[in-house]
Amino acid sequence: MELRFKLNYLFQGQNSPFLHAVDAGYFGDHGLSCTFVEGFSSSLVTRALVGGEADIGFGDVSSVFERALRTGETEISCLVPIYEHTPCSLGYISDGKRLTLADVPGCTLCGPNGDTSARLLPLLLKRNGLAPDSYTYLGVQPEERDRLVASRSVLAATCFDATLKFAMQMRGYDTSALEFLYFADNGLDTYSGALVALNSVLEKEPGLAGKLQAITRQSWHDCLANPQLGVDAVIRRSPDMDPDIVRNQLTWILERQVFPNGARSMEFDLGGTKMADTLECATFSVGAEAKRSADGLATEICRN
Repeated sequence: MELRFKLNYLFQGQNSPFLHAVDAGYFGDHGLSCTFVEGFSSSLVTRALVGGEADIGFGDVSSVFERALRTGETEISCLVPIYEHTPCSLGYISDGKRLTLADVPGCTLCGPNGDTSARLLPLLLKRNGLAPDSYTYLGVQPEERDRLVASRSVLAATCFDATLKFAMQMRGYDTSALEFLYFADNGLDTYSGALVALNSVLEKEPGLAGKLQAITRQSWHDCLANPQLGVDAVIRRSPDMDPDIVRNQLTWILERQVFPNGARSMEFDLGGTKMADTLECATFSVGAEAKRSADGLATEICRN
């Protein structure tokens, strides 16, 4: 069975364990083949799947929930949560003083269109007693985002920390003063990046969901034990990449977001606070446009 896999970004350290899974033959061991499609945002993976561009992907859980609420249908399943600690954040060049949410009202932020952190920021502000629409937001291309952050032309960029940090490094910017305000440290810890798949694809082959879950968990734990596996997988596809930057990005997310407390089962806690927050983000974004209740949505979409 041939699968088209939509990545959350370009070939980089942050998605390299999936590339390693192909190189290690894990898909082939299950009678599967996989072709990668590079991306620019985990939130946009949902659109790629329902638009017919891909079958599976490294997508965003709240975006999948939003789609289900807006349409009233559950077209996509979330199979494996990748991040234990969400990388959603505001990235900024520090002047020696740490950024707080109270600094946001009246200021200008930026980020790529479709950015996951940008979608979640209004709820984060509301939870902290601040107006959810109290700032100006510039939707820009990643290159312009990096320039605006480096020049301090904006207060901060909405981002996944590793994406911003290492994109700026690859473009030659000094990131020694780059710091992050993490949403999870300010009252909004959600499920973000996950292996997602179209239900119509999963239904074509019995047991496919379990195969994809096993492949994903094995490949990510492989790279935890030996990050060079991920580095090699990226360089095979993008030989002009700096292997040191690839490794640093991979180890950054492994240590901070994926396995902050060491190896784990990589399963959803369907009744936990993190899941409740993720559902609240989706319902807050969709609002009155929802065509169904959020009740039972997590158990319908998230599989262990």
